[in-house]
Amino acid sequence: MRPIQRKPSRGSGRIAVAAASRAVRVLAAVLGIPLEIKLLGANAIILGVAVLALLEPIRLRSGQLMDVYVVAAALIIGAMVNFALVKLALSPIAALQRVARLVSEGRLAERVPASIVADRELTGLSTTINEMLDSLSAGRDRMRKLGAEVVYAEERERSQVARELHDSVGQTLAAASFQVAAVAHEIGTHPASARLVTVRELLRTALEEIRNVSRSLHPRVASDLGLPAALEALGDATQHRSLVDVRVNVDISGVVIPLGLSATLYRVAQEALRNVERHADAGHATVSLRARAGYVELEINDDGRGLPGPLEKKRAETALSVIRERLSLAGGELHIDNAADRGTRVIAWVGMDTEAA
Repeated sequence: MRPIQRKPSRGSGRIAVAAASRAVRVLAAVLGIPLEIKLLGANAIILGVAVLALLEPIRLRSGQLMDVYVVAAALIIGAMVNFALVKLALSPIAALQRVARLVSEGRLAERVPASIVADRELTGLSTTINEMLDSLSAGRDRMRKLGAEVVYAEERERSQVARELHDSVGQTLAAASFQVAAVAHEIGTHPASARLVTVRELLRTALEEIRNVSRSLHPRVASDLGLPAALEALGDATQHRSLVDVRVNVDISGVVIPLGLSATLYRVAQEALRNVERHADAGHATVSLRARAGYVELEINDDGRGLPGPLEKKRAETALSVIRERLSLAGGELHIDNAADRGTRVIAWVGMDTEAA
């Protein structure tokens, strides 16, 4: 007869797997203990083995007991000294970890401090990390300055095109409209008079469209009057058009805001107030401009119903996406805070530490 082979039950396999899993977790926990604690534990084990070896004889004389005390005291002191030295030697690693965490949060100005207890390898590692952070910070500053220059150059081009449209094409259309009006007056009741009236209306429509395109390319009011006065005019126009009570608060403390940055911030306020008119169902809105040495901040908030759904929020973010990119190139940020029944807040922040900010 063939011997019957019993297959291992599923229950025993699960028990084995569970035991192996527990063993792995225990091993990981032990290996995860800090190095100084590991060394202290190893010294404690050595101390215990030494004491057991000295106390192995059943009968000990007083002199032998004194030897045991001396050896035990020496081992304890040695373990504490080892613990203190390892703690000091590993302190630069804690500094490296702290700096790495702060840099990951965006604080690129942090550096690893010099340590008198670090050995040659840790000192070299700290120096290398500091040099890497210096290069990263310098590259970021160069990219920010380049982005600001790009934004400023683009704003100048837009300003030039807008001026040409307004002053050249617009004036030509206005002159053509006057000529058509003069011809219509001269021919009196001629049958072509009605057509001339239609032509004049078309010229007026084209002139208005040219002016709208010119204003969208470059808001001249921000360049001609300055950003504070432009925001006041924008608030008045919005209030007359939509009956939303718009208040403008300006606190720039004598800081001169560059023209390119003024135009960009004016567009932020313009688009934010347009969203208030169309979607917020608000009764009040506040435009606050704050500027200090090194930065300028624009905040627009309202008391409307906010952006109740993801579609409305996506529309608002899409409308401001181009401006967000321009602010990002200039080293700025744009945030939209939305809360149901508590309105919407748009915050634009730009640093002015670059020449073309």
